Amino acid sequence: MELTNRLNLPSTIVSAIQRDPYQQDGDISATGLIQPPRIRQLTARHGDSMSMDVSDRIWPLLGSNVHYILERADTKDGLQEERLSMFVNGWEITGQPDLYKDEILYDYKVTSVYAVLRGVKDDWVKQLNIYAQLLREVSFSVDALRIIAILRDWSKHQVKKSKDYPETQVVMLPVLLWPPNKALEYIEERVHLHQVCEGLEDTNLPLCTAEERWEKPTKYAVMKKGQKRAMRVLDSIEEAEDWREMKEGKELEIEIRQGESVRCESYCDCAPYCNFKQSLTFKEYFGRRINGKEK
Repeated sequence: MELTNRLNLPSTIVSAIQRDPYQQDGDISATGLIQPPRIRQLTARHGDSMSMDVSDRIWPLLGSNVHYILERADTKDGLQEERLSMFVNGWEITGQPDLYKDEILYDYKVTSVYAVLRGVKDDWVKQLNIYAQLLREVSFSVDALRIIAILRDWSKHQVKKSKDYPETQVVMLPVLLWPPNKALEYIEERVHLHQVCEGLEDTNLPLCTAEERWEKPTKYAVMKKGQKRAMRVLDSIEEAEDWREMKEGKELEIEIRQGESVRCESYCDCAPYCNFKQSLTFKEYFGRRINGKEK
């Protein structure tokens, strides 16, 4: 993948990003299993033609730096950054848990306050449970999963302003531990899905789910004419029209707040090679109707 530097960042930053030491072991990693098959396949097939700006790699760079520093911690009687593997349907699955100690699996995440306030991400649950299964494969028992979240944008001044704001810059988050049979079943299903996609043409790859596209659905706001604040925001045009009629408001209008697939629009390097993103189907998906009529 070609790295660009459109914002003219310092050469040392560019060099550090270019020299990322990560190398994929085995057939697929834990994070690769979780990754949408369409994105994984398009990246593998067209990666040499893709480009990414170094400005989009700053947060991962900081996260890698934090992991590197935490490796200095004294973790006697524990495993730290140990590469593990297991075989499923002929594929070697690999993963590198951050820390395993006293039968608890820990994973460091450099993230935002907003992300923590929203709760543990589904991908974090999947990732840590894959790691747990990798540990079980080498006869280690896992009793609990924990995210150690380091909040990059935490502010001491905000603590007193909101009761929900984290009191410290480092937050420990419990993660749901799956039973071993559920973890293994998930891994087997994902391996099968990725293996099937190996033989599919680009245009036939399964579409990313709404969750994987970070979808924000279209909303319908009932407004007073001339006002900026909505009286009610609803999920469908029918609900909005019914609510407007119920209020018998001749001065009410419906504003369409167009949905979007955030990842497709702004964060997916595969977008130029994705037929769903490039086709009219993508535009139609987020609606071409206003008040029940075609635009």
